[in-house]
Amino acid sequence: MSNYTCTSYSSINDIDDRVFITLDCQDTFYFSKPFLHAFEKANPLITYTYLLFSLNDKPVALAITQAIDISLDMASEKVPLTQQLARSIQCYLSGKKTHILVCGNIFLSGAYGLYVKTGIDKRSVYDTLSRKLKKLSIPKKPSLFFLKDFNATEDAFASIAEKEHFQSFTVEPNMRLRLRWKDYDSYKNALKSKYRVKVNRADTLSKNLTVQSLSASEIRSNKDSLQLLYNNVTSKAVFNTLTITIETYALLKDAFKDRIIFKTYSIGDLLVGFSTAFVVDNLLDAHFIGLNYEFNKTDAVYQRMLNDYIRQGLSLGVKEINLGRTASEIKSTLGAVPEQLRCYIKHRRTATNMLFKPLVRQIEMTEYKQHTPFKK
Repeated sequence: MSNYTCTSYSSINDIDDRVFITLDCQDTFYFSKPFLHAFEKANPLITYTYLLFSLNDKPVALAITQAIDISLDMASEKVPLTQQLARSIQCYLSGKKTHILVCGNIFLSGAYGLYVKTGIDKRSVYDTLSRKLKKLSIPKKPSLFFLKDFNATEDAFASIAEKEHFQSFTVEPNMRLRLRWKDYDSYKNALKSKYRVKVNRADTLSKNLTVQSLSASEIRSNKDSLQLLYNNVTSKAVFNTLTITIETYALLKDAFKDRIIFKTYSIGDLLVGFSTAFVVDNLLDAHFIGLNYEFNKTDAVYQRMLNDYIRQGLSLGVKEINLGRTASEIKSTLGAVPEQLRCYIKHRRTATNMLFKPLVRQIEMTEYKQHTPFKK
């Protein structure tokens, strides 16, 4: 393995712009300085640490870590009580808050924790990273270290973390839809009858919704109402983590303009939902939403959002839409298929890490029916 030197920074602004040019990631969106700055500036409750790896004094990789407090009591309820050891761990976790260091972005679904310059052995960088995390000097020592969201390609490199006793487990998949139609009508015509009826019904039920695309200033003007809609959704999440601030989207809109999509859904003057997405090369990457669940039942707000993602993707001419990793079955009725994701976790203390093995092995994702909605 190569001998990398590692320099840590507590703010993205402390890293010289020339580093991003050397790494050739200044235009990669998720690893660009403006993107990382927006998340750091708008979400100050997170402790950010950026690790710059160099080889022969030349930057070759950048890792993004976020330290947060996370409540694990809800997660422990997902573990079946089939073993006394697992039961003991659940009792320990119940009501506990744990300080966790995440390599990645807790607000993104995907492997956005490490960028490696082309030509550098990525597996060796992950090896160095997995050993470095425990030695990081940050204000509050983490109890857990977490490497997140690797698809099959990326996991081939990240799996080397198991040498450092990281435990692997699967998480909810990203639901991805490949676009091969010229317009929305062509897409609907490709659906089997019962699925086409479902799509049309959502459009009919939501006909009273007014859809508007917001500018950065409009996002800021409505941030309190938007934050409440977003909090409605996060309150149903398994893990009680930090919530993203709406200001994040305003900063991203300032920096990236039309590549940031922010749509609101209203009935009269009342906001009842919003959806967000990023345009990244040939991908429309759906991000967070907000919902008023009362109106969602009567006006099919969420289903309309999903339909609009497809309309938007076809209008933009992208090749694929990543619809994210919640409500997998609903998304599969639209033609999305799962992209499996794997994560790695490790406890700071060796003995406790051994106790985590049966817990991690028993983590099971929510089962759902994968539909095949397209005609043959």
